[in-house]
Amino acid sequence: MSKSPAFRFLGQVLLGSAAAVMPCAFGLASPARAGVSEVTLCPSAAVPGPGGFGGSSGNVAGPLDATCGANSAVALSIPASTDYGKLQFSASTPGYPVNLTLGGLLGLTANVSYSTAGTDSPFYLLAFTDSSDSLGQHAAGDQILMIEFQPATLSGAGNDTLAANPNSTLFNLYDNTTGNYLQPSGPSGQQDAKTIDAWLAEFAVLDDESLQGIWIGMGLTGAPGTGQETLTVNSLTLDSVPEPASLMLLGVALAGLGFSRRRRAR
Repeated sequence: MSKSPAFRFLGQVLLGSAAAVMPCAFGLASPARAGVSEVTLCPSAAVPGPGGFGGSSGNVAGPLDATCGANSAVALSIPASTDYGKLQFSASTPGYPVNLTLGGLLGLTANVSYSTAGTDSPFYLLAFTDSSDSLGQHAAGDQILMIEFQPATLSGAGNDTLAANPNSTLFNLYDNTTGNYLQPSGPSGQQDAKTIDAWLAEFAVLDDESLQGIWIGMGLTGAPGTGQETLTVNSLTLDSVPEPASLMLLGVALAGLGFSRRRRAR
């Protein structure tokens, strides 16, 4: 079974991870659910990184090559499970939903291929700041991470689905500026995991906080390294509810299209 992120040791290795991205993404509004935006992002638009532990990354052929361009997938490799690799999608990624908030995120689905010599699994990290300074962090401007805290259930063989749901996937809170877990009820804040919906119910002020980045990571187990891990990300799809400002802009754009006829909505 995959090793729980409870065993991950997260220190300063996560610091300085916010980065700009190169333009390459596309978005498709889902026709099945009114009011829901479904966007698929190109991995080649994201920023890969070994997290300061070594490892490697590179673009490889993927299922979105026809849309995103050649070698649209990103392959990450780390020497051992105690190392760290990540792929970062951010608010500056083309196609990333405008004004995406924690409360507006409805779900994540990544198409990946993953292998490990141990029992680890890939995981999601959600980056934001808490302007209300209500989580017990050092300062309101600290970067906060929601880090997935449960074994991932991957489906398929070499063409897996890594999914997250706000009302069922567990996350803990981590101050990425100071390197400390937040809201601990015991010695280790890692044990204090809740769903996104539960965190928002407890801290309603977070509902409208901007979701600055969605990262897919691997590694960082606390146990001795068990050998090489590899992760190829083929796509990331996210469902969200557009914020009022986004809806207003969409309405203006649609109105403009209608006028021109009489003369792209995670």
